[in-house]
Amino acid sequence: MSLKRIVEETDTLAGRLFDGVVIGLILLTIVAFSLETIPDLSPEVLQALQWVELVSVLVFTLEYVLRLVVADRKLGFVFSFFGLVDLLAILPFYISLGVDLRSVRAVRLLRVVRVLKLARYSDAMSRFGRTATMVRGELFVFLGAAVVLIYLSAVGIYYFENDAQPEKFTSITDSLWWAIVTLTTVGYGDAYPITTGGRLFTFLVLMAGLGIVAVPTGLIASALVKVREQDLAAAQEMVGPRVKGVIETSLYVTDLEASVTFYRDVLGFTVARGPTDRMVALNIGQDQVLLLFKRGASQEPTVLPFGTIPAHDGSGRLHVAFGIKAAELDDWERRLRDARVGVESVVVWPEGGRSLYFRDPDGHAVELKTSTWAGRVFH
Repeated sequence: MSLKRIVEETDTLAGRLFDGVVIGLILLTIVAFSLETIPDLSPEVLQALQWVELVSVLVFTLEYVLRLVVADRKLGFVFSFFGLVDLLAILPFYISLGVDLRSVRAVRLLRVVRVLKLARYSDAMSRFGRTATMVRGELFVFLGAAVVLIYLSAVGIYYFENDAQPEKFTSITDSLWWAIVTLTTVGYGDAYPITTGGRLFTFLVLMAGLGIVAVPTGLIASALVKVREQDLAAAQEMVGPRVKGVIETSLYVTDLEASVTFYRDVLGFTVARGPTDRMVALNIGQDQVLLLFKRGASQEPTVLPFGTIPAHDGSGRLHVAFGIKAAELDDWERRLRDARVGVESVVVWPEGGRSLYFRDPDGHAVELKTSTWAGRVFH
């Protein structure tokens, strides 16, 4: 198990434990940071909070160093969003060492950025960040339009209300506060119009304010849906082609007739094909077949006009066949090549479908088949 996998992934127990410890400390330091602001804390509580700060900083420092060590592009990590967050989470502690804390009070407030470290461990936050990136162009255009609208609102209310309320709408700059709280539909009530023109103008500003809220909400919501769909598609690609189930398995038997009678009478299997002098196929269930071969019948490859079935060892289980989708046959061939598994033979069945034969590490024959015994192709 590599250090990089433990630090950056969560598919191992060690990786989940690493993330759990860091997340727990983040939450603990956020609570401790808040408790420090309570006046008249006892010396014992203050000392405990200091120990929490010391331990958390040491762990966060170790985490930062480990992430830097395993990073493929170390400079890229240092200047990445999460790299800067990790650095800012520990920097105030080291700056404050040996320095009058009153002079670095503002710097120590940077400890609050530790809450941003939680974003690394949340898939939802990650999707939100990608969503913001996806619609950043539209958001910047909308932000520019909102700033212009705020300014125009401040100018309008100033000319409507300055004469009636010079103490509240003294200038356009003073009117900007009213424009902001009105366009965002907050409306604190500390300044409001009393003239008829001002009230009508405020109505128009409030209607525009609804758009200020609705437009970015719609943009972000639609982008979130797209990002979610991309994640689902990526997850399906990571899974890759999958088998549909065991459709054929084989046994060597000494007496074909006696074995057919046993499986028919005891288990209720029906004959799908045969019997011949060397084999018989029995229906197990939907798309599933049990092949009974006379002992020693397949110790040599079976050469057919449409392909060759590999030989088996003449005892025990002959082979197992897994159903696969016909459209995924190329994907399976690619996966076998990537896994350095050689395809022993390919059979194109006259009733429909194809089979890939290869060996497992113990030499057992494994078949991937795109159709059932009856020729129904999997889709």
